[in-house]
Amino acid sequence: MNTFKRIWEKAAPNILLTGIRFLLASQNNKDRRKAVLQFFKKIDHKTLSPEIIEGLKYLKYHKFSAYPYRWALKYDHFTPAVYRDKQHQCYYVLFEGKKMYFPKRFTETQVIWVYRSIIKEQDSKSPHMYLTSDFQMDAGSVVVDAGVAEGNFSLSVVEKAKLLYLVECDSEWMEALRLTFAPWIEKVIFVEKLMSDVESNLTTSIDSLLRPDPNDTYFIKMDIEGFEQKALRGMKNLVTSGCNIKMDICTYHHPNDLNEIKATIIDYGFKWNLSQSYVLFFQPGEEPSFRKVLLRAEKSLQKTLNTL
Repeated sequence: MNTFKRIWEKAAPNILLTGIRFLLASQNNKDRRKAVLQFFKKIDHKTLSPEIIEGLKYLKYHKFSAYPYRWALKYDHFTPAVYRDKQHQCYYVLFEGKKMYFPKRFTETQVIWVYRSIIKEQDSKSPHMYLTSDFQMDAGSVVVDAGVAEGNFSLSVVEKAKLLYLVECDSEWMEALRLTFAPWIEKVIFVEKLMSDVESNLTTSIDSLLRPDPNDTYFIKMDIEGFEQKALRGMKNLVTSGCNIKMDICTYHHPNDLNEIKATIIDYGFKWNLSQSYVLFFQPGEEPSFRKVLLRAEKSLQKTLNTL
């Protein structure tokens, strides 16, 4: 991102920038926006939730976005400070005052775009927000972060956690994560595999990683591109251990993810709820759909006893 563009984005009014971006959107972006509006035009809006109707109204006057809501607009103009680590030949930003590193091949512009997405996802109005005032990781928890990517979730809890398992199958991100979490190396275990339901050369499971201790509490975060249901099948030992467990589980990667994951969570005996609002999901070969993003679940022995 060149200097002129940065100055322009900081100086120009947001409403002007929004209008210009709408006019200059790529043809693919325009086609997707049009296709979504045409698809939902055939559906009785009385059957849609107010949040979906709000999203469709947004798309009438704005470019296509996975988060078609006014709260997300401010992130189109957000330009974080990006720093260069000359020793390790890569860029980093400061997330909650902590260094968050990016793969060496990332340009400064790519870092800005990715970090914008991270911050947007964790907005207080975002359906992708992992932690809320009502749902927090308990201090001293053992954390399994499955699908770490940039590491923003684990960075937000690293100082409160007893131990962190960072499960990430992408080698470029894993290299960056080792730099990001170097200050807390004594409590971090790096697992360069895909989270699933079995242990193999390429995959691992929660039950393979953990030996449940009734004195510990556990927090599991899953954002693993549709492997969430498999990962749930690979944690039966932890679920039946009697330990206190909290989970954030992404539910939007496949059309049936929400129903399948919800059925498993209920079968496991968890209390659960869904995050607010929706993400607009529209991939080639699929019909556009507004999907619930995150299921928050909790299984507490004490709470279970209190309800008997």
